[in-house]
Amino acid sequence: MSLHGPRVIALAIAAALATAPAAFADEVVTPPGDQGPFLGPQYEYGQMNVVKRALYDVVAIPANVGSWDAADWAQLGAFGGAIAGLWYWPANPSPDVRFERWTTVHVSPHIPTIWNEVMQPLLWTSIAGGTLGTWYWAATHDRPDIAQGMSLMGEALAVTQAYHVTLKFFIGREGPQDGSLEGRVLGPGKALKYYPAGTPSGHAGTLYSLLSVGFAYFEPPTWVQVVGHATVGGLVFAHVLDHRHYLSESLWGSAMGWYVGQWVVKHRTTRSIRERPGTLTADLVPLPIAGGAGLGLVGRF
Repeated sequence: MSLHGPRVIALAIAAALATAPAAFADEVVTPPGDQGPFLGPQYEYGQMNVVKRALYDVVAIPANVGSWDAADWAQLGAFGGAIAGLWYWPANPSPDVRFERWTTVHVSPHIPTIWNEVMQPLLWTSIAGGTLGTWYWAATHDRPDIAQGMSLMGEALAVTQAYHVTLKFFIGREGPQDGSLEGRVLGPGKALKYYPAGTPSGHAGTLYSLLSVGFAYFEPPTWVQVVGHATVGGLVFAHVLDHRHYLSESLWGSAMGWYVGQWVVKHRTTRSIRERPGTLTADLVPLPIAGGAGLGLVGRF
């Protein structure tokens, strides 16, 4: 579970949510949507199950690059420039490798390993349990609006994993603890030797695809979004400090997961279902713990 957590979670969520749209298909009244390759009402939630949607998404996202606006290209330029700069800036070694070596000497000896063999399965199990549990509750309590959000999360996660695995095996980059320790690009098929190391980071992609859909679809309060970004960003950065990925790889995975999540909500949401009553709210509540007390984040629909 620790090495393949994101893929296992993607498969589990996709399989469990595959039947979700069918349960509410008769209720759907879909307004006209945007047009383009594999876009439109017939590809939205309620008209097609999550597995089929994800397969279409993998093709539709690159096929619709021509419809990007200036803001989309600006974001690609910013993230692409940062990733390329860390990876290929004319220095020997690259900024990626320099940062990795600096953290090894100055940071790692002073902090615990976050992504250890206990934390990883705990995190992925919690994500799967929370997502599937929420979907089950929605399906059994006549809440198709919430079921749709959970389905879109599974969809974005599956698409992100498809891109992540394809790119990782095509590029074949050494990880921070592999081979020459200089992040060489070895080419197609070479990543098998070092998997799950390589670029982009699947862990970052997984976390940010779920976060992206959750924020875009449920639109929680600003402070919840700040907490969410801080938490997920911290987990992703910890992956770098734990020497499982170079900084550029985690940045790439994060940006990819975030964009896929935003795209899925924009193009696959059935508005008539989403607009049902049931806004997500969140509160901090007292939480008694052994030897003291704390605070817990509780969401309500």
